[in-house]
Amino acid sequence: MKTLETFIHIEKRDQFIRDMANTFKKSRILFTSLELDIFTAIGNESKSCKNLAEQIAVNEKALERLLNALANLGFLNKKFGQFSNKVESLLFLSKESPNYLGDLMHIASLWENWSRLTDTIKIGRPPAYEELSEKNEEWLEASILSSYRETRIYADKIVKQIPLQNPSRMLELGAGSANFSIEFAKVYPRLTSIAYELPKIATITQKFINRSGLSDRISAFAGNFLTDDLGQDYDFVLISDVIAEYSFPVILKLIKKVYDAMKYGGVIAIIDSFFNDDRTGDEEAIMKSLNMLVNTLDGDVLNDTDIWFTLREAWFTDIYKIETNFGKSIVIGFK
Repeated sequence: MKTLETFIHIEKRDQFIRDMANTFKKSRILFTSLELDIFTAIGNESKSCKNLAEQIAVNEKALERLLNALANLGFLNKKFGQFSNKVESLLFLSKESPNYLGDLMHIASLWENWSRLTDTIKIGRPPAYEELSEKNEEWLEASILSSYRETRIYADKIVKQIPLQNPSRMLELGAGSANFSIEFAKVYPRLTSIAYELPKIATITQKFINRSGLSDRISAFAGNFLTDDLGQDYDFVLISDVIAEYSFPVILKLIKKVYDAMKYGGVIAIIDSFFNDDRTGDEEAIMKSLNMLVNTLDGDVLNDTDIWFTLREAWFTDIYKIETNFGKSIVIGFK
């Protein structure tokens, strides 16, 4: 077919709105490909749609459309009807790779609740809600892996900002992968840490601790820090990406409980996203607030005054905040 040199161009002033509205389609293509484990199935080989469909037990014609989309989006190569992984896809999206981004499956798991955002706004709570203790092991592991991949980027930098004087006893609440306990233990050779987590998560936490080679100084503790005893005589307590999951009264009660568990002169550090007092702030806080809306019963992002008041009401003093360029703030107080 002959193509004329004429090119028709129109200005679309609403294009940014349309682009935003359509972004979910690309996300869904990626999530479906991960759920079907397409990148692992292709591996280092080139495979036809027919062979791949038989391997992963799906409809061949439907799969071809998905594979063509993945090629168009830059995830796969297509040549003579054969599909192969791009280097980045093999490196990050195949389960056989040590660099596999398994935490993307946690993001995919949020899809269902986020798709109910309209109903959630109407009734003020998630129409279908599950406690963390009700989540299956695969969901929990993906969630902890997601947290691990995020915190390992900045954990060592945060360690340098906490004013500690040779601490010997640390408590990390909602520890997840215990990444912070691990990083602090590397810096302070006398430090031992309790990585406090829910029973179903504590076993996963212990796996990360064991891999660090610091299991003689860091231990996972299984319990509910809202209702169970926290222990005593901590020099340092760290709470990262936890408090937004709970209501303000529950947070206030927890922080008072933390104060009672600490030594005089001890330091508390809360790492999270916070709104300014107008409850606007950056995209990280906005998205987290909505994520709490669709995934928790009472959780929300606190603003600057909320977190200051909470620490002050619990009798912490000399409270200050350190800002970052990655959507988190560090709020520090002293007993």
